[in-house]
Amino acid sequence: MILKKTIGLLISSVVSIGLLAACSQETEKVFVKEEGTKQKEEKQTPKPVAKKESPLGTRSNPIPFQKTATIEDDIYDDNGDSYPIKFDLTMEEIIRGEQAYQMLKKMNEFNEAPPEGYEYMIVKSKVKFVESETKDLAFNIDGIVNFAVVSESGDIYSGDITPSTEPEFSFEMYVGNEKEGYIAGLVKKDEKAQLRYQKNLDGEVFFNLQ
Repeated sequence: MILKKTIGLLISSVVSIGLLAACSQETEKVFVKEEGTKQKEEKQTPKPVAKKESPLGTRSNPIPFQKTATIEDDIYDDNGDSYPIKFDLTMEEIIRGEQAYQMLKKMNEFNEAPPEGYEYMIVKSKVKFVESETKDLAFNIDGIVNFAVVSESGDIYSGDITPSTEPEFSFEMYVGNEKEGYIAGLVKKDEKAQLRYQKNLDGEVFFNLQ
């Protein structure tokens, strides 16, 4: 009789230990309680990925107004050999709208009125030829050939009006020289604008104009 009670107690202990072990295994996952009685497995919120900034001088990250950009480019001799150069370019002052048009009329009486939806923008600019692998070749830069005004909406005026300025921003210079002049263009009314420089080699540099 005593032996049967002992065996019964041992069996009860084993069953109890098994139930406790099973209960302890079910507590490994973490749940959060929603409204009512629903339970949902907790998930970690992914960390936001930092947006990569575009290189300085691109349309989405232009050179700040009145800041000097040092630009690398190339010039070529008659044999097609290239020589790396560096020059500084600064947008110093901006005039736009009716004031810009009247200023252009004084510079050249044949400058036409802006077409509908556009207004003139004049940019006083400075260039300095600071470095070159050769002193024998000149660097050329031109406000009409190398530059375009880009409206905030992405528009670049493509009509037949080309305003002339005085002094115009069109220079041939050797290393060590610097010049100032005016670049003029047409921009969409009431839109912010940038000035795009087209390098001799492939590539563009954008300048903020506000």
